[in-house]
Amino acid sequence: MMTLTAQSKLYTVLWRETMVIYEDWARRRGLSYCELLVALSLAESGGACGQKEICREWQLPKQTVHTICKDFLNRGWVALLPSKKDKRSKEIHLTDAGKAQIGAIADALTHCEETVFRMLGEKQVDVLLQVTRNYNQCLREAVFCEDT
Repeated sequence: MMTLTAQSKLYTVLWRETMVIYEDWARRRGLSYCELLVALSLAESGGACGQKEICREWQLPKQTVHTICKDFLNRGWVALLPSKKDKRSKEIHLTDAGKAQIGAIADALTHCEETVFRMLGEKQVDVLLQVTRNYNQCLREAVFCEDT
């Protein structure tokens, strides 16, 4: 039987391995991991969102998102337009080229993830989701308790 410390370390190793798989997947498509996250936010938003929302969703630094948006602008994937809510901010809008490129990337990743879920089967997916949900809740509580 593994100790709690050994289990915790193994979980961390497995979690990092998952992130590396996503990083490798993104790199094979000419993107960094952070670029993939921004692309996914744009795809999921329907093609328009603010930099602050992306930063909040993925916990990315503002400068990182700004740099990625500039790169996407240079690639012709996005246009930066004044926000309707706050004229001091800009919204990121996918161009037609961006919809095609980022849409294809998001669709390909969704296909991979759906393939994995089919391979695991409904029961294992249900367990994975429940355990992950419970883990996140317990971690949230432990972090919160640590702060008090």
